[in-house]
Amino acid sequence: SGNLVLEEDHENPPSRAYLKLQEALCRFVSHFDVDFPDENSTCFDAGACPGGWTWVLRQLGSSVFAVDRAELVPALMNDSKVKFLKHDAFTLKPNELGRFDWIFSDVICYPIRLYEWVNLWLDSGLVKNMICTIKMQGEIDWNLVERFAEIPNSLVVHLNYNKHELTWMHCEK
Repeated sequence: SGNLVLEEDHENPPSRAYLKLQEALCRFVSHFDVDFPDENSTCFDAGACPGGWTWVLRQLGSSVFAVDRAELVPALMNDSKVKFLKHDAFTLKPNELGRFDWIFSDVICYPIRLYEWVNLWLDSGLVKNMICTIKMQGEIDWNLVERFAEIPNSLVVHLNYNKHELTWMHCEK
């Protein structure tokens, strides 16, 4: 499986968001007792610009389908293992995209929209693992956070690198 180097890198990642995904992946593999994404993993990075999360996934060897309205940094746009689509990731349907081992989202959106989107994917049966940031809009809606937590095989955590947000994780073993 892939390996993470947990050392702050001020030169290579396109943004500091990579730190959040590294922390989330460590929590995920520890909690669910699974391996990191690796060279055999297909990943969908929703809201990928500028590419911090895509960068982490490429460091692990994974192929990444990155979707955003804005392009990634040139190094990732030119990476043969990164397929980029300029689009609103949340309007793409699972049956249009197919199966992914991992789906990631650090999209700024209303939490209810994220909840509906993750359930669309889970209901499709086309994803095994998901890590998504729940971005709070003002006061925290604890009832909605509970709905995320009640999704089978899920975990909601506040990471060190989360600000006014939580991270939801799902593993279909």
